[in-house]
Amino acid sequence: MFGLFGKKKQETLMDDLIKSLYGDHPKPKTAKLSEAIELARDLLMGQVSDKEIAIVGAQLDNGPMPYSTHDLAVSIALNFFKNPQYIPKLYRAQLMARITVLGWLQETKVLPMLVSVFEDTLYKLYK
Repeated sequence: MFGLFGKKKQETLMDDLIKSLYGDHPKPKTAKLSEAIELARDLLMGQVSDKEIAIVGAQLDNGPMPYSTHDLAVSIALNFFKNPQYIPKLYRAQLMARITVLGWLQETKVLPMLVSVFEDTLYKLYK
């Protein structure tokens, strides 16, 4: 009423995205950045420099998304697979990456919705 009890924080689009991926009460971030960078490097089959992968990884890791290590690796790789300058270089890598990520899904190492976004994006870009 007079600001005594504080206002409920207004949710942002990022809050909505986090809720849709991780539920109403997401776990704390568990990603191990160095491992995620290595996994992303493998998904990209060495076609992207380690420095570029590390930069994107650090940017994503510093954000609000409560990634697991494998979620972070998929998100890092997806940044490069979506980049038009890398599409010609990553054609072969995307085939193996899709298989690898589906394996991680079966092992419950990555979120199903994230795998769906990954698969749909790569399907559209690399038909």
